[in-house]
Amino acid sequence: MDQILQLEKEIEGLRQKLIEKENELQTLKRSLNLNQSAELQNGASETCNGNQKVMYGALPKWAIERYSRQILLREIGVPGQSKICSARVLIVGAGGLGCPAAMYLAGSGVGGIGIVDYDVVEITNIHRQLLHKEENVGMNKAESAAQAIRSINSQIKVTPYKVQLGSSNALQIASKYDLVLDCTDNAPTRYLLSDLCVLAKLPLISGSALKLEGQLTVYCYRSDLHSEDKNSTYRGPCYRCVFATPPSPDAMGSCSQHGVAGPVPGTIGTLQAMEAIKLIIGHPSTNLLVGRMLIMDVDDMSCKVVKLRQRNPMCAACSDTPTITRLVDYEAFCKTLAKEKELELHILPPINRITAKEFSILQKEKTTLLIDVRNESEFDMCHIEGAQNSPIDNVESKMEELLRRVQDNKGAVVFVCRRGNDSQIAAKMLLSKLPEEHKSKIKDMIGGLHAWAQDIDKTFPVY
Repeated sequence: MDQILQLEKEIEGLRQKLIEKENELQTLKRSLNLNQSAELQNGASETCNGNQKVMYGALPKWAIERYSRQILLREIGVPGQSKICSARVLIVGAGGLGCPAAMYLAGSGVGGIGIVDYDVVEITNIHRQLLHKEENVGMNKAESAAQAIRSINSQIKVTPYKVQLGSSNALQIASKYDLVLDCTDNAPTRYLLSDLCVLAKLPLISGSALKLEGQLTVYCYRSDLHSEDKNSTYRGPCYRCVFATPPSPDAMGSCSQHGVAGPVPGTIGTLQAMEAIKLIIGHPSTNLLVGRMLIMDVDDMSCKVVKLRQRNPMCAACSDTPTITRLVDYEAFCKTLAKEKELELHILPPINRITAKEFSILQKEKTTLLIDVRNESEFDMCHIEGAQNSPIDNVESKMEELLRRVQDNKGAVVFVCRRGNDSQIAAKMLLSKLPEEHKSKIKDMIGGLHAWAQDIDKTFPVY
């Protein structure tokens, strides 16, 4: 074990040294390219066939060659590419949406890309977050993504922010950028980013992906900031205009809870990059997903665009007389945490909770009943030997049967799920209906299967 820890420590040191050297290399490359660009833009030219001079116009030679395929598009051209090269885009979240968005923004030549993510790369991420590689497991996601993006395009500036975006730092970070991409998956951050973009007068391109479905729209659009938009007074809705009150915490899903097919966030993230490019080059609101939402379902390959509520003239954030004039505590507002991994419910009394080690002792008693409340797919993937599957979604409909099983069982009835949250909810539902003499039988495994894998069975898969 000591040898493994020593090797891990040495690898982390080498990884940091590699990052430092790559940053040094990219800085040197950018410096050389800037000098070359300055020379070309100051009237430098090349000779063709020894005597004919070729002028490069607004773009240097390397940019024309590199981005020629999109410069050829009438909608982009040299003016559009010049705007792209000078644009600055902030991507919040370096996960399933942020990775493809960052890839295509970097490839298209966006001059400055900021990436915000406090999390580290896990093996469960890599099936959809394709900027991260196996050797990046344990590395900060923002740094890992920045490293990969620099290998795609050494001509651009990439800035990783290895922090959780919050009310205390969001305005300072966003002030350096022209637009924001919401590539997160939790309600507190969505409200934070919307209010932030209203205050900073930045457009917000919001994407989401879950299971086999994806959504995309543009919030906080202001036509007065886009010279190409003829209607200079139009303003699109913000997130609060559409969702004035946050959903209940249990209504919000995430990829780690419900799963996602990798190409779904890949597609939505790519389309986020496309909307960003359209915004940068000056497409009017009628050509953007402003006041509209793209909804995609890959199960039957259907795709539709629906109208959203228009901007609310009484909106607390974006109206002419707003009541929200600063960033607030969004976790308190949404009654849930922005860091999903730190979510840990405490809704059962201590008498109804046991540790994984305590359950491993109880498990030896033949009278102990273990009920796994995960869905069937998760149960089929892995489960503790002897567990019975009773998905939490079916607890209400099968309440009578569960109550009878608890009352008939002579020993403890232990509920378990992946992290110890759903199992508490299921246990509490039964406790509220059980006769008093049977309530002490109900137990919940603290930390769920993650605790079991950590404390009891190291071979048990963690997902």
